[in-house]
Amino acid sequence: MTFQLKPTLLLLPIVVALGGCASKPETPTDPALMSSNQLFWAGLTQCVRLDSAGEQIKIYPEQAAVTVRPESFAYTWWCQDDIGQFLPSDVSSHPIPEADKPGDGLIGASLEKTEEGFFVSWLTPNGPAATSEQLAVGDQIIAIRPTLDGKPYPVDNLKLSQLVWLIRGTPGTELQLTLLNAANSEPREVTLQRALATQSDFLLVKQHQADLKHQAEAKARKSLVIHDNTGSFMSPYTSDRVTAEWVNKALNANIGATAGSAVGAVAGAYAANKALESVPFGSFIGGMVGSKVGKDVGRSTAIESIGGWEYVRATSDMSFRSLTDMARYLKSEYGSDPNFSDVIQATSQIYPEFATALASSQ
Repeated sequence: MTFQLKPTLLLLPIVVALGGCASKPETPTDPALMSSNQLFWAGLTQCVRLDSAGEQIKIYPEQAAVTVRPESFAYTWWCQDDIGQFLPSDVSSHPIPEADKPGDGLIGASLEKTEEGFFVSWLTPNGPAATSEQLAVGDQIIAIRPTLDGKPYPVDNLKLSQLVWLIRGTPGTELQLTLLNAANSEPREVTLQRALATQSDFLLVKQHQADLKHQAEAKARKSLVIHDNTGSFMSPYTSDRVTAEWVNKALNANIGATAGSAVGAVAGAYAANKALESVPFGSFIGGMVGSKVGKDVGRSTAIESIGGWEYVRATSDMSFRSLTDMARYLKSEYGSDPNFSDVIQATSQIYPEFATALASSQ
């Protein structure tokens, strides 16, 4: 049978390409509709801040009007840099009126809001709250009196940003907080004096925020683990942080060198090409499928050489839903172990796609 290509088909890529050029989307004229990359190339920056009502204000100043202040406690804009990160900044074209600032005086306490209310989550060492010994982590704030001669505010309907706004003020001035503690059911009132934060305070807060971020990331990673062997992919490490028996057996048998992808690929490609010798275009198809067949043969050989799939499952007490989850967890938890590369090589014989997942994991 003779095949004949119609000349019109050869023009399709050109027509499609020309059509694609004509339909290229234009950059929006409204900065609010631009991506961070489009804003950057337009010479603009997105900046945000909160007002006293806890509402977000957005502006799009020229990049030249923005000065980053990464080590400032002063109330500033937060402006986006060229990689999308928001940093505290001054904006000369949009200065914040003094009357619209919450004040630079702080009490040295970090707060968090939960379904139950506002709680003290951390105290800056040597800050006003810590040195007064009147405030403790876990205290719940139920009311605030921003000035001692003013009226108290219940905090029930406040946003976290609004409460922080009321706590801040002129350095040297005093405020009063009404607190509850799990150890004492009776509310108590404490008076604290606001103070300017020091460079040391800033560094401590920055470290605390980094610690919180690491803890959140660690918690997220641990949620990826299934603490038994019911997942689809068996962990090469056990819950007591040693290599699983099937991995030890694989390392002792040196399956990565003898029964892995190299030998398997050769055997698979040979078998595939032999089977396709009598098929038209057989050599072409064999070259395409031989690698896959080889991986399958290599995987089966590796599993059998260490006692079979049931042995792998029986000697595992951690598993994962996907290779992506497993790669992300193992890289962060065991990536610095001296034998990590050997364990990964053995694991890749059982799961040939695991190396790719590991390489792309964050």
